Amino acid sequence: MAADLRLEKYVQRKVARGREYFYFRNVSHGEEFRRKLPHPFDAGYRAAYDQAHRDAFGTLPGQFDSPTSIEALCRDHARSERYRRLSKNSRTLRDLALDLMKDRWGTFEAADIRPVHAQALYDSLARRPATANRRADDCSAVFGWGRLRGFCDENPFRRIERVQSEESYEPWPEAALQKLISEGKPAIVKVALMAVYTGQRREDLLRKLTDDSIAAGVWYVVQGKTKNPVPVPLLPVAMSIIDMERSAKRSLQIVDPRRPLLTNSRGEPWTASGFGASWRTELIRLKLKPARKEDVAEGQFRATFHGLRHTNATMIANAVARNPEVFGGIARVKAMLGHLTEAMSKHYARQAEAEHMNRETALLLPEIGKLPSWIGKQPS
Repeated sequence: MAADLRLEKYVQRKVARGREYFYFRNVSHGEEFRRKLPHPFDAGYRAAYDQAHRDAFGTLPGQFDSPTSIEALCRDHARSERYRRLSKNSRTLRDLALDLMKDRWGTFEAADIRPVHAQALYDSLARRPATANRRADDCSAVFGWGRLRGFCDENPFRRIERVQSEESYEPWPEAALQKLISEGKPAIVKVALMAVYTGQRREDLLRKLTDDSIAAGVWYVVQGKTKNPVPVPLLPVAMSIIDMERSAKRSLQIVDPRRPLLTNSRGEPWTASGFGASWRTELIRLKLKPARKEDVAEGQFRATFHGLRHTNATMIANAVARNPEVFGGIARVKAMLGHLTEAMSKHYARQAEAEHMNRETALLLPEIGKLPSWIGKQPS
């Protein structure tokens, strides 16, 4: 499947009469250099490519590349232990960021990239805020890795101005959550309830909720995003779902403690793409989400899976706000959700404390005169 190959610089692929042809091609000062190459999978490809590069430029590929260029930074990061430890999905997204950095700044020194350049790159993607934010996060991680290894003194992505994503992670309203639970398909509802009752991310629920990660009613999960080890107590609802999945495993005579417990309607462990498609279809069926983004009304609740995690955090924070001395304040939110810093935990705590205080404050308002007789009456 040569069309899916990531071809090297200066290599072009042509198809004629059903056959593939590969060429080394460069145009400089109006003159074309063109050399036929073997298929990239052939044993002679590397030597042919190197020779074509030498004939075109007088050097071997990378012979005089700077060891602190963006190209070198991206190459070294992709070979690093930090990159190797990323999950498969995270590596795919990291690769997209590395390709973007090489395409925009490949031959520049990493130290020459300033916040103004990082902002320009971000702004070029800003029409898709979620994508822009993810690319910026990955680029920032690469520069952060490189800063400690002498590539640059500062991370240019550290303080760029971001666009608010159209995707909402707001907590689910009670009515919307009840509709999903009562009318949704069981395979979807099970995952949603586990998110609400554990506060964990979708990828961790689908991949890491296994028999060998549960002991004495506690799920010991190392979060895929933060790498934080988090002990998650499993409440009766969560344990009931797990017992259902275990029973289904036994009926199929499956003995594999590392097999993910949450399964689809066919009894197979969910894949990330499979769940994503089924989740979207179910939300549309239940009229919790329009089929097209442009049909979302201004200010309308946007149902997202990650919003279920925020629902968990909000419920905990609301309980904590009533009596922080007894319930432990923001430390409880931070511990349960595995946040690396207190910043996100404080966000939930502040919101809950303000809501709780305002509810009590409203009771201090005196009754303002005599109300009109029509207040509270229903129209006939």
